[in-house]
Amino acid sequence: MEKQTGRWKKVLGKGAFVVICILVALALLVGAIVGTIALQRCAGRSNTPAKAEPTATPEPTPIPERLYSAEKHLSEAPPIDTLGITQGHLEDFRTGLEDPTHWIVLTPEGAKGIEIIRSIDIGCSFLVQNGVYYRLGEGEDGKGVVDVILTDLNMDDEDDLLYTYHFGANEDECAKVGWFDLSTHESVLSDFCLKKGFFALNEEDGMYVLYRAARDADLETGTFGLNLIERLGEVTEENGRLLLLLEASEEP
Repeated sequence: MEKQTGRWKKVLGKGAFVVICILVALALLVGAIVGTIALQRCAGRSNTPAKAEPTATPEPTPIPERLYSAEKHLSEAPPIDTLGITQGHLEDFRTGLEDPTHWIVLTPEGAKGIEIIRSIDIGCSFLVQNGVYYRLGEGEDGKGVVDVILTDLNMDDEDDLLYTYHFGANEDECAKVGWFDLSTHESVLSDFCLKKGFFALNEEDGMYVLYRAARDADLETGTFGLNLIERLGEVTEENGRLLLLLEASEEP
């Protein structure tokens, strides 16, 4: 080894040989530093806990659905000439209005002493109690009562009806909410409405939640189903008015 070193000294000269030795030493030092850093990074990676991968896709929240069957219809037609139906509708739809199978029953489960009926021809809807007919909703040419539940909205320990209804056609089509006090026969209609759509209700944890809904109907029989597709908020009563408490937005 000493002989080889002596030969390089003679070939390169003493000064050049010293410079080369310094450069080689620096290269070895830099290589050692780089190698140490790489080993530390590998060790750090091996100690980092692996991220857990999801094992399954979360199930979506079930959407409530309801079916109103035309199998529940009247045994005899109501006294249509006393119900306040417009003369034009009486002339155009009298045959259907006088047919009891064209009146379907929407009475909610658990209700006693009342009947909720709707004409499948013109949508006019009524509550029948003790032989008296009370109009539910307003307007004509719509679907009438769409959804109805038994409630105690004003917390007086007496049953009420909370319902949604639909009226109008084309550009005037509108959905609203109604409340009927079965003890005082007071009827209240909402100020808020939905253009070109349907409302439906669902009782959830003691609240009455309003949904935007899709309505799928059999036009011949009057049977229809409701698919509740968007939760809007809670319906409450305050000083004889219906209020809608909108859901809080999830956006910041």
